[in-house]
Amino acid sequence: MSKLRLYIDTALHLKPSQIAYRIWRKLGGSTRLHVGYRPCPDADKADIRRVPALSEIDFDPVFLARFDVDALLDDRVELLNHEERMDWRESWHAELSTPLWRFNLHYHEYLLPLAKAFLDEGDKRYLDKAKAIVDSWIDACPRERGGVAWDPYVISMRIVSWLAFRAELDGALRVDNTFCERINASLVEQYVHLSQHLEKDLLANHYLENLKALAILACYFDDRKTLELVLPMLKAQVDEQVLDDGMHFEQSPMYQKIVLEDLMRAAIVLRDSGFGEHAEAFKLRQMCDCLYSMERGINRTPLFNDCGDNVAKSRDALLLCARERFGVVPEFHGVLKNSGYCILERQTKAGFVKVIFDAGKPGPAYAMGHVHCDALSFECFVDGEPWIVNCGTYAYQDAKRLEFKKTQAHSGVMIDGVEQHECWAPFRVARYSTCKIEFSDGISARGSMKLRGRNPRIVRDICLADNGVRIIDKAFGGKRLEGSFIFAFGLPNIAEQSIDVNYSPEFGLLGSARKVIVDASDGLVIPYPMFYERAEHR
Repeated sequence: MSKLRLYIDTALHLKPSQIAYRIWRKLGGSTRLHVGYRPCPDADKADIRRVPALSEIDFDPVFLARFDVDALLDDRVELLNHEERMDWRESWHAELSTPLWRFNLHYHEYLLPLAKAFLDEGDKRYLDKAKAIVDSWIDACPRERGGVAWDPYVISMRIVSWLAFRAELDGALRVDNTFCERINASLVEQYVHLSQHLEKDLLANHYLENLKALAILACYFDDRKTLELVLPMLKAQVDEQVLDDGMHFEQSPMYQKIVLEDLMRAAIVLRDSGFGEHAEAFKLRQMCDCLYSMERGINRTPLFNDCGDNVAKSRDALLLCARERFGVVPEFHGVLKNSGYCILERQTKAGFVKVIFDAGKPGPAYAMGHVHCDALSFECFVDGEPWIVNCGTYAYQDAKRLEFKKTQAHSGVMIDGVEQHECWAPFRVARYSTCKIEFSDGISARGSMKLRGRNPRIVRDICLADNGVRIIDKAFGGKRLEGSFIFAFGLPNIAEQSIDVNYSPEFGLLGSARKVIVDASDGLVIPYPMFYERAEHR
């Protein structure tokens, strides 16, 4: 296939405004909040009481466990399962690890574990280290130097870390007026810069993050004029990006959790700042229902599209925050009809079995950066443990990224060796297949896929039988039908051969699983693993 055709097919999915903004940004143009408008935040009006820390999320033990606070004291930072030693005067601009790792470095999430360690132990070293990190960033990363530090998405993430840190340690920080004034002065700069560099070319979760950050900062600075502009834009993006079943429209369970956290934070800040209730407008109940339905009874993020653990906050922390702050008690839904996920659950002799089956479209045509070839794939959990899996994501910039996106990196189906979607660059998709739910009744489901650019149609039936998962694949058109089944443990005797494949349940963590390829057109029963197999796996 020609590169030109891939470019054309990819561009055809984009909104004309995206193309225009992309060209404009390449030429050095700004993408402002509103033509001719420049926020003029007043640092003297900043009030941290309007932006509380969220202890349920910010001090969640699962989140805190990602960071070694004593290693931070020794200037060692581990992010995404990779550690670097920092020189806080020089390393902010060093080519450390991957671009995604450097993004996470500039998010400053590790300020919160340092804050918690100071509060718990009273050891001033943790407070001093956190302040020194912020001071070093302000000194080393002036606006005019640009780079990763001033990327709009990075700013949108970092301001949450800074404000939560400020709020939680307000008493200890107020005695250092110089430090507080420096933070506020930098936040003013970041606020203005962000308002002039919105990611209108990318849209999707990036643009939502930008608007969330502007809304929170507008409340912090009591900048009502900016909030009057931002809030309708944020609500419009929620309407577009959060489907009625609560799933974020990029169809990634990980990003769904990230967006849920963002919208809860924004709703709480707006409420505490006197700007009304927004829980319903932000679809918080639907998002919680979706999260609860997807992850009830399992111990990690389902690996559909770009997903992995160690990035978003945990399910339990998010649902606890929703209950404590908004009174939301989530409900289970076996079919997420807008996103196309079917959730099957059954108690069997082998234990509690849960299947998440993807029979939805890959995502919005104009924002397919996180798409994987996972149509009609599924993950199966036994007593919470992942058994039949997709391979995950591993990284965004690594050479392996496209391998993790391929059809055969998922427990899905392929016909005639043709990839479901044309994923031709790390975040680029040309032609893509479409998928839909045919039916689901709680223990069985059927989905169908129309292969991109071709006549073949594939139908997959999946059922939780008493003795195992029953699969029937049918092809209407085409010649060779293959089902890939990837096992984290307990490989059953369903094929003559199996092969090792890369398996990454967390970003930056590379393990292995076993894959078999089987023609399931005549029906296939995959027997549940026995208890001793699960015990051995642990």
